[in-house]
Amino acid sequence: MQLERDEYKIQDDGIWISRKALEECKQHYQKVADKCHLSKNNIQKVFYIGKADVYVDLLKHFDPLEL
Repeated sequence: MQLERDEYKIQDDGIWISRKALEECKQHYQKVADKCHLSKNNIQKVFYIGKADVYVDLLKHFDPLEL
């Protein structure tokens, strides 16, 4: 998964990523993790769940009124 140029901006000391892009990344990695069968690809499933969790944690920093 790669962000499109209109979904982020690098400015001064910050990287600005749209909330929509973060939510799409989260959903993407959750779907990929769901497709991994736990018995066959346990490490791969945990890897993608972890990636989705990072986006969940980032999204928690937004003001709930803005979501």
